[in-house]
Amino acid sequence: MLLDSEQVNRAVARLDAWLETMRGPGGYGGPVAHWWQQSLVYTGPGHDWRYEGIIAGYLQLWKYTGERRWLDKVRRAGDDLVDAQLENGHFAASVFELNPATAGTPHEAGCDSGLLLLALLLREQGDPSWERYAACAERNVRCFYIEQLWDESMQAFRDDPRAPAFVPNKAATVCETMFLMAEATGQDIWVEHYAMPTIRRILAHQVTGGPFDGAMAQNSLGPRRIEKYFPIYNARCVSALLRGYRWTNQESYADAALRVMGFLRRWMAPDGSLPTVIYPNRSVNRYPLWIAPLGDVLHAANVCRSYGFEADFSETARWVLAGQDETGGIQTARGFAAQAGGTPGSLPDVRDVLHVVGWCDKVFRFLSAHVRKGPLPVATSDPFEQPCTFRGRSLLLTESPTELVVAAHQEPRYRWHKGQPWAGLAAPEFWLR
Repeated sequence: MLLDSEQVNRAVARLDAWLETMRGPGGYGGPVAHWWQQSLVYTGPGHDWRYEGIIAGYLQLWKYTGERRWLDKVRRAGDDLVDAQLENGHFAASVFELNPATAGTPHEAGCDSGLLLLALLLREQGDPSWERYAACAERNVRCFYIEQLWDESMQAFRDDPRAPAFVPNKAATVCETMFLMAEATGQDIWVEHYAMPTIRRILAHQVTGGPFDGAMAQNSLGPRRIEKYFPIYNARCVSALLRGYRWTNQESYADAALRVMGFLRRWMAPDGSLPTVIYPNRSVNRYPLWIAPLGDVLHAANVCRSYGFEADFSETARWVLAGQDETGGIQTARGFAAQAGGTPGSLPDVRDVLHVVGWCDKVFRFLSAHVRKGPLPVATSDPFEQPCTFRGRSLLLTESPTELVVAAHQEPRYRWHKGQPWAGLAAPEFWLR
């Protein structure tokens, strides 16, 4: 994957500038647009998978540039999570598109992984404060993932404590946390008893042969496997599979990861985009055509390079970078208005042009792994406006470092003052869930 280093450095600096505008009391906030549901009215801090990419990205910048400010931002993010942990071990507002609800999967595991990455770095530096972050992660792992979601008979982590639901990509995120727990504690039980059995169940959801070879079924309910293939979720299985390979030296795990990426490459469009869902009859739902969420696909392709994966995802990287606008944020998608069928209109949907922290962090993690050594360029988050539509109404979205406004004929229909936990104004159409 050939990336222009100066373009990458500029993009990372601008993403960082935009992320700063999305901080308020308690952490990184803002509205959320997603395939499953929206969270447009609650705009407060979300302690969900956004912290996985934010912490990993800033840690990479610290390692590559040596600038203290990046480590300070990692610690600040870790403090957000420690301060947001509830008495029951969960994190406040940890379900992304369902915020401000708690107990989200894979979201709390993503928080744990970020905390453990920070803890391991601080321990390596001889900083005793590492124990605070590790203890926060372990408390969540024990109270939520072990006590509520581990199913001894299934030998895997459920996605719901009340039903035998299994979701490979969510379980893969938990497995990554278990590998980090083993590293932090020096105890193999986290991997041997929890991660590896779960990875074997993930493998049981992989398609063998045919046009879908390498794809991961979206989920299973008891013995019934749901044969739908979501590229962005398939990509999230890759890192855990490779960790399984490094732990066991069994080639089947590395082969499974590479086959996931082969599946994604075969279904990639010439412009680098990927359909949202691929069905077993070969039909696809192209919309929304994700932009920022493809950061996870690029990250997976990147971690596979040292395992012999050579397919080129440069077009996907260009597709994603083209989604960065004046704010420095990466737009979410194209075609949200056509999500349930039909074709997109001449103007983007509001949700297309939203900049969502929990999607942009995925691009931030990927790009931060490609920065050149030394300081990044100075960047700012500049005002941005875009004509758009939402539920049949023509609108204008305007974002500045201090607010996000969506107006119809100069009459605001939605307004969020950045840093506030709720949109100050939200017309009924924005109550969409």
